[in-house]
Formats: sequence, C-alpha cells, structure tokens
Amino acid sequence: MIEWAREGVERILLIVLGSYAEIDLYDLVRFHYEGQHRVTRVFDQEGPLGISLLDRGCVLGDRERAMIEPPADSSRYDFLGYVIRLSSTLSYRRLVEDALQGRCGIRPTGVQTREHVWIDQTAFVDPSVQIEAPCYIGPRARVKAGVGIRGCSSIERDCEIDLGTTLDHASVLPNTYVAPGLYVRESVVDGTRLENLARGVELDLGTAGLLARIGNSRATSPGLPVHLCPDQELPPSRLDGKQS
Repeated sequence: MIEWAREGVERILLIVLGSYAEIDLYDLVRFHYEGQHRVTRVFDQEGPLGISLLDRGCVLGDRERAMIEPPADSSRYDFLGYVIRLSSTLSYRRLVEDALQGRCGIRPTGVQTREHVWIDQTAFVDPSVQIEAPCYIGPRARVKAGVGIRGCSSIERDCEIDLGTTLDHASVLPNTYVAPGLYVRESVVDGTRLENLARGVELDLGTAGLLARIGNSRATSPGLPVHLCPDQELPPSRLDGKQS
C-alpha cells in the first residue's frame, strides 16, 4: 500500500476480508472526494465493515499506522444495503441461501435449467435425481442415481454425491465425496468434515468411509471408478458471483 502511494496512486481502497457487502464503490468515492476526507471508513448498523478509502497523503504521512488501522480523524460512510459477516459456517450457509433465492447480488454460474436451478454444463446428473428449487450443481460434479436435492442445497465443483443420498439445506464444498444412502440435513460438508448447523456439531466422517476428499485428478472415488469430464481452469468456488 505504501509503495502504491509512493508511485503516485492518489486514493487507495483497503478491504479487510471478513464480510460480503454490496457497496456502490462509485458512491463511496464520490462521498470521500466531495467531503475532502483524508480517510473514509464504511460502517453498517453493527459497526465497521473493514472497508476504508485512504488518501495518498495519509498513507505517506503515517506509514506504520496506515498499515494497521486508519487515523482517528477518519470520516464515516454509513451503508444500509446488503451485508453479511462471514464469521462462521452458519453465515456462509445464509449467504448461499440468499444467493440461490435472489436476495443478494450474487448470481450462480452455469445453465439455469429452470427457475432457481443452476447446473454447470460439465456436471453429470443422473436422470433419476430429484431436484427441488432452488439449488446449484457446479462444474464437473457427479450426482448419481436416486439422489435427492432440496432446501437451497449447493454442490460445488468436482464433488461426487453417491447413490440414493439426500441433501436437504446442505452445502457440499469443492472436491468432496459423499457416500451412498446418507441423509445430510442443515449441514456444510468439506472433504471428510461435516458441520451440522442445527446442532452445532462438527464431525470427521472420513474414517467411517462416509465422506472423503477427492483429489484434483479425480482418478477414483472410494470403491467406484469416476469417468472424467475434460479438465479446465476454474476459480476455487463457483458461487462467488458478481455484485449487481
């Protein structure tokens, strides 16, 4: 940040990761410029969002402090739009549900096969799979016969959901294998780890053979061969849509 200021960048936008906020950055810059503020910090009703706009002179004038926190004389920009602090797995699930139900600016990628159902073109979904909107199935995911998907469930890239399993208000994170015949409800699954949000319990089900981490090559899954789709470069998650 200091190097940018030295190189002549007049205003620097500093974002500390930890929240998703659909801020109009043009309006933030306008507020900062018209008020001739040295530092503008963004707040919502709960407090600071970790987003600050700093003038070049402020950064160069107090280099060490500017790397840690804005000056005490900073101005306040109040934001009243959509915000969610991603401080827990529960808040992540809330963001997924809001995206699938159109309550925020995130829009899932893939083909919208019907209202509020998105399936990536590289995913395999057996014709017997029962899908209740809204839901999302990501790139190269494999959803096998008899699977049920409902309750704002999402299946991220390179996952495999085996025979007869039901996902109900659940998110399966990338490169995860879910064994056959399971009922996964109000949970987030990541590799061998399952966190049940209703009970606040986290379990590692890898040793039981119920969950597994699938490597990037996806050569095999536990007990069953995998027929690969052509590989391609993709971002870590395909529910990381654009702000509108």
